[in-house]
Amino acid sequence: MLQFVMLLLLLPNSLDAHFPKPCTTDEALNTKTCCPEWEGSPCGVRAGRGECDSYNKIQTTDYIDYRENWPFHFYDSLCRCHGNFDGFDCGLCKHGFKGHHCNITHTTERKEIHSLTEEEKTKFFNYLEYSKTNISSKYSILTSNDTSKESTLKFINASLYDVYIWMHYYAAKPLKGTGRNVAHEGPAFPFWHRMFLLFFEREVREMTSDDSFFIPYWNWTKSDHCDICNNDYFGESDATGLISPQSQFSKWKPICDKDNNSLGIICIQDLKENSILRNPGGDPTSNTLPTSSDVQKTIEVSEYDVREYNKSVKHSFRNILEGYDVPQDFRQLNSAMHNLVHNYLNGTMCDVPTAVNDPIFMVHHSFVDKILEEWMDAHPDATYPENSDTIPEGQKADDFMVPFFPLVQNKYFMDHTITFGYKYADDDY
Repeated sequence: MLQFVMLLLLLPNSLDAHFPKPCTTDEALNTKTCCPEWEGSPCGVRAGRGECDSYNKIQTTDYIDYRENWPFHFYDSLCRCHGNFDGFDCGLCKHGFKGHHCNITHTTERKEIHSLTEEEKTKFFNYLEYSKTNISSKYSILTSNDTSKESTLKFINASLYDVYIWMHYYAAKPLKGTGRNVAHEGPAFPFWHRMFLLFFEREVREMTSDDSFFIPYWNWTKSDHCDICNNDYFGESDATGLISPQSQFSKWKPICDKDNNSLGIICIQDLKENSILRNPGGDPTSNTLPTSSDVQKTIEVSEYDVREYNKSVKHSFRNILEGYDVPQDFRQLNSAMHNLVHNYLNGTMCDVPTAVNDPIFMVHHSFVDKILEEWMDAHPDATYPENSDTIPEGQKADDFMVPFFPLVQNKYFMDHTITFGYKYADDDY
């Protein structure tokens, strides 16, 4: 594997997000234009793929968290892609399509991780390693130990997997003046993570030129313990929580894990001295995994989400799936469903903004997405909640998902997986 290298460059203008590299030039930043060229024209306009479109300008005098009204604090003009074209320069195909003209349908099947063939399993873990150890040619991320000083802001050329970590990290940090964020504790939760998985799948396919790559799911109802926390999968751990040296993941170093709540800090680096930690079941308040009965009861809930659209609401499929509406039973748990799995793993996965540092995150969320799909099958008339002041900033139906390019609204992903080019293999609970 190639050695992972971080390259630091001084940032010429104030920016606090991951961005397509062509949109971080002086010209792009000064003109507030993110319309990269594709085959010689902005947004591939000459090829009919898209156009550089202007949006309403936002004038601000005081600092406002840039994730609000994403991404218009930085750009007035961005690519708007036509038809099945996609990507920040309209150079890619929408999820579910392939080919130079993006007119060939493409569907993959996400399998349960234990059902992978040896070849599929080897490829999956090799591609994870490749994504962690090879610099992304398309994206940069930012770091700062004091965002009020431009001199501390630096671009980092990061591996694809570290870009992936960073995206969740910044979406999950609390918004200015609130305890809320744009990816959790509200109606966007499962759809933001659906987009997040699709982003990584497509980028790996582009990086490896292998359009068969998919993220498997881990059905955590099949066992009363973490049956992928071993050296055949994601690595076993010792009493201190460190991953076994026999696992490739013992060498993975977390990023962005120093201050997840401060807007004044962006992904501080510390020579990568830390390691992924995991101590499954070590917390007595989260010492078990959700059951098949928990899943079935979740799917039976009829309302997608309810006012006030937060972590306190009852009888909301989204909140039960996310794990804040906890069953009152003999287990005496402090969390349920999605949250319980994070807490059960009792380590890196417990710190929500930077949980993606542990690659178990993606197979866990692939199963959460499968449950979402089964709920949508059972409730075909469900819709995304209408825009409301009680919905957190960044999670309204018409809000654009942070920090994705090109722009996509939260409500777009409330559709069946086949629309986005994938389906789930059957797996009985």
